[in-house]
Amino acid sequence: MQKKYVIALTSITLCLIFLFAVYLSSNRQRVTVSPIEAFNQKEKISFISSWGAYDSKSQSLKSILKKLYDKYPYLEIEDSSMAGEDFLFILKTDFASGNEPDLFGLWPGSDFNLLVEQNKVADLTDLVKSDEAWYNQFKEATWDYVTVNDRIYGLPIEIIYEGLFINKDLFEKYDVKVPTNFEELLNAVKAFKEVGIIPIAYSETPEGSYIYQNMVMKLGGKEDIENPFDEEGQIKPCFVEGMYYMKQLYEAGAFPDRLLYIDDKKRNELFVNKEAAMIVQGSWLIGYNKLSGDDTTVDVIPFPDMPGGKADTTAIIYGCGNGIFHISQKAWEDPKLRQSCSLLLKELTSPENVGILAGGSGFISNIELGDYAPPATVLSTKGEKLVENAKELVGPVDSFINRGIWENIIIKRFPNVLKGTMTPEAVFDEVYAAMK
Repeated sequence: MQKKYVIALTSITLCLIFLFAVYLSSNRQRVTVSPIEAFNQKEKISFISSWGAYDSKSQSLKSILKKLYDKYPYLEIEDSSMAGEDFLFILKTDFASGNEPDLFGLWPGSDFNLLVEQNKVADLTDLVKSDEAWYNQFKEATWDYVTVNDRIYGLPIEIIYEGLFINKDLFEKYDVKVPTNFEELLNAVKAFKEVGIIPIAYSETPEGSYIYQNMVMKLGGKEDIENPFDEEGQIKPCFVEGMYYMKQLYEAGAFPDRLLYIDDKKRNELFVNKEAAMIVQGSWLIGYNKLSGDDTTVDVIPFPDMPGGKADTTAIIYGCGNGIFHISQKAWEDPKLRQSCSLLLKELTSPENVGILAGGSGFISNIELGDYAPPATVLSTKGEKLVENAKELVGPVDSFINRGIWENIIIKRFPNVLKGTMTPEAVFDEVYAAMK
């Protein structure tokens, strides 16, 4: 009897549990269950620039991003910035794989143009022009660098230049004349070689080619550089001649030994550590490692004149650097990401934050900084004078030739040219074949 009672009670209990479960199931739409993590989720914004690692603006960028994180705690900025030649490769790979960043820095040139052509960069025209004060803070002339078919695809905050940086103290110590032409440059190379100083810090990398680019610029002038191919599709003579002059320097012992093992970082350090007398670099070298803006032992001058060169003695390579910020089209199409990226874009281009980037480096601001302008340094002042005195401002040489061709043929074949196993003409035959 007791056993039957237990069985009956158990059956009734199970029925009640079943009915209650059915009731909950039929009313589940009224119940919202959120994981605890959902209350603390942040919106992630991916960002990349070439201002990472050993770049002179790396620490300034980190401090700005930290400040923005504190100001907007609901945003998580994933910074993948890196210095050197890997930056562009990673950026292009990310775009090609559909993993593009939300916000990124990129200089003008063929890579930027291709991304715009592929509809992978957001049109910022209406965004920036909707705020007159924001739009007007940028120098009018620099809009050309980021405008395609009358539409704006980036906001430029950085002006760059290239020149011949020299360790003045080494020139004075060994009584070597500062070169103003190629013959004097060769003489300086021989003089430093004799005393065991590397004459010119150089690497066989895209960034190492600044010396070649400056030679070509002095040989061809603005017209030939910014229009590198003639009507028949042949490269202008200055590009071929520049390779022969590079070979002359190589044969004179101008460059470090074991070039294969010299990367961008090592090349810069050879100059900064006084192991090399000269380096052809950009304004971003100022502030690199222990090269402070107030270093009086360093000078920056226009690259020496080349035999028969078309460029003015004061001519320099000049333009906008990696400090052009863009929003990817993929991020733009997400309303929430668009709003957050637009907010960060305005912050990154504000006088306050641009002033931080300009502090202690060779960064020339493209906007009026007002009270946020950092104190002028010895080298930043020299750089600005270089720009001010230039009668000819020429765009970066590698921005007028397809980047793939520049890096995979012209730069890749340079070691063969220097060693005499390949002629400059043969290099450009490969270029023509690749362009067909």
